[in-house]
Amino acid sequence: LDRARHAGPRGYRAFTPAMRDAATERRALQDALLDGLAAGEVALHYQPQIELASGRLRGVEALIRWNHPTRGLLAPAEFLPAIEASTLATRFGQWCLDEACRQAAAWRKAGLPRIGVAVNLFDAQIRAGTLAEVVTQALARHRLPPEILELEVTEMIALADAPATLEPLRRLRALGVGIALDDFGTGYASLSTLKSFPLTKLKIDRGFVRDVLHDAHDATIVKAVLDIGRSLDLIVIAEGIETPEQEAALMGMGCRYAQGYRYGRPIPGDLLGLRLAESGPARTLARSA
Repeated sequence: LDRARHAGPRGYRAFTPAMRDAATERRALQDALLDGLAAGEVALHYQPQIELASGRLRGVEALIRWNHPTRGLLAPAEFLPAIEASTLATRFGQWCLDEACRQAAAWRKAGLPRIGVAVNLFDAQIRAGTLAEVVTQALARHRLPPEILELEVTEMIALADAPATLEPLRRLRALGVGIALDDFGTGYASLSTLKSFPLTKLKIDRGFVRDVLHDAHDATIVKAVLDIGRSLDLIVIAEGIETPEQEAALMGMGCRYAQGYRYGRPIPGDLLGLRLAESGPARTLARSA
């Protein structure tokens, strides 16, 4: 029934035992995730975002990880779909937001260099209708300036382009919270989306960056996004940079900010704090990692 509903009007699906097995497996994973959250197994790791010209660390993206008791550290692809397809999305989304704010406040209290923290939003957090209140409460609870926080939205969220979606994001942007459009160019967001959404940043998907040296189409798309960003006075950051050659190509196109394994893999907040303390504000975290 659920699959038939998602297929659209007048759709139908025939039941197969595999459907029950898949539902049972998904429910077991969701229960395990809830237990893991309560047990402290779920954590945020932070990946550097750097300014290419100076090599300085300018921000980090908070990425959810699950330290499974028997399977070890799991990547998001192994459990995020189970969260996104259930009511867990709002709960985990709020936890990610609060934890990222807590960590950012801890870095500030320790006197570490000021850096921004980007947090990914689930679609359910937008639909809940309480996003602005949840975010402002988290900032107040941890005494964090709004300018430190950035919210990353997907193109699917941006496509909604409805008052219920735009209004809370506009309120938060007015407070100073940054709004980034993640993986731009991989979905269906139009140029009108860039005009109506209260954006501060575009993120070029790693799929375009990966082949920028060998695929003329990818290089053209990257250059076009950079040009659009400059024209709209938006920060543009390229994701997935892994090699010096990719870095040089992006810099040659005018890209100013980057994220990827070349500058550091996602690491726990306490370890990032130690490296920040060792490197100091004058040196890039990437070069000391």
